[in-house]
Amino acid sequence: MKNLSLFALLASFTLVFSSCSTNETLIPEEQSLDLLKTFTINRDADGAYSVNYDLNGNVQTENVIDRSTNTNNIYLYSSNSQSIRKITQDLTIDGDQLKVGFVDTGSDKKPHITIFDDNALTAKSPNEKLKDYSISSNEDGTYTLNFSVKNKVRVDFVYNEDIKTYEIHLEKGKANETQFSRILEKIEGQPLKFDFVNHLDTNAKSTLEEGITRPRKPRGIIL
Repeated sequence: MKNLSLFALLASFTLVFSSCSTNETLIPEEQSLDLLKTFTINRDADGAYSVNYDLNGNVQTENVIDRSTNTNNIYLYSSNSQSIRKITQDLTIDGDQLKVGFVDTGSDKKPHITIFDDNALTAKSPNEKLKDYSISSNEDGTYTLNFSVKNKVRVDFVYNEDIKTYEIHLEKGKANETQFSRILEKIEGQPLKFDFVNHLDTNAKSTLEEGITRPRKPRGIIL
């Protein structure tokens, strides 16, 4: 009888210890899970913008417009109820820029994106070389820039050390490709910047400064 009681006591102790060990293993993993998995800012061929974002687990979202900064803040909250994990939302250029901020209440990661571009509805001189583009965050901390250009547009990639900016130069010329993809590295604590640099036609007569004759639009800054 004593042996049986001792066996039961040891079995109970083992079960409790195993349960505690399992909880100690799972809890930190759950707490370290970011609510925001990835996001993509898109501009289509008509110049319209949208944002797509993927979520980890069950997450409730709330959109709040900060009127003082004209920022579309997307708040993410952990939830016990089942929710959609892939969301698409249209964005609007206010003046010549749009701002999107993700506020992940489950972590200290709060990516903020600013895009400078013409409003497709009011632009007097739309970009004639760039067709569409998207910038996507990756889970390893890098970003993927995908874009396509119109026919007979030459593309050159340059990293401008002086202004710490990835430059995509677009110029009329012979070219075999119209679709491109590049991985952009973001240094921790520093903004990731990319500019589409639009070269004027070589036969265009202009005495304006180079910075004006080569408009930098669209432009993106990711914090």
